[in-house]
Amino acid sequence: MPGSPAGTEPGAPTAGRPTGWQVAEPTDQAEFGPDLARSAWPALLSAGLGCLVVGILLLAWPKATLLVAAVLIGVSLVLAGLERLIHGFTAHDASGGRRVGSVVVGLLAIVVGLYLIRHYHVTVAAIAIFVGLFWVIRGITDITLGLFGGPASGRGIAVLVGALSLAAGLIVLFWPTISLTILVAVIGIWLIVYGVFMMILAFRVRREGSTGAGPGGLAAA
Repeated sequence: MPGSPAGTEPGAPTAGRPTGWQVAEPTDQAEFGPDLARSAWPALLSAGLGCLVVGILLLAWPKATLLVAAVLIGVSLVLAGLERLIHGFTAHDASGGRRVGSVVVGLLAIVVGLYLIRHYHVTVAAIAIFVGLFWVIRGITDITLGLFGGPASGRGIAVLVGALSLAAGLIVLFWPTISLTILVAVIGIWLIVYGVFMMILAFRVRREGSTGAGPGGLAAA
């Protein structure tokens, strides 16, 4: 075409960019966050309801046998671990450290929970050590990542839940004469509180996913 630069297709704009460049077509990447939120919130809600139900069962059954208590506590830890894994894989506005921390804590909870379910004949002291250590690790991780994990939504909730987890873990660990009844009560109260937090998170994720808030709405406690 007369007047066109060499190598330029007829009608192709040349001003402002080198010849032969093409504008990338829009993709649906922006929809990834809301789509992920819509698929994640039912799992979060189910895990929260599960923890809430287990907590109520433990409080309503203060004299539960050791076998029943070990299995229920193990189930609750598996549910909490699944919630942490979901958060680790969906919190796209969180830093890499926060996401890795959530995944590590989630895997640890699942391992401890499955151990208690499989070895339900453990002693009260063993349950207290397993649960107490997990809560302490979980609490320190949440507090650290909430304070220093970079800008993300839900940092205040993460610190609050971490502080509650740390306090519960220290109570369970450093009460040498703790009985099964007291242990069950402490764990039951914590599970109810944690379950409520998880349900709030689930509805928040659902709301932000339905409004197309994007991946940034998925970082929470």
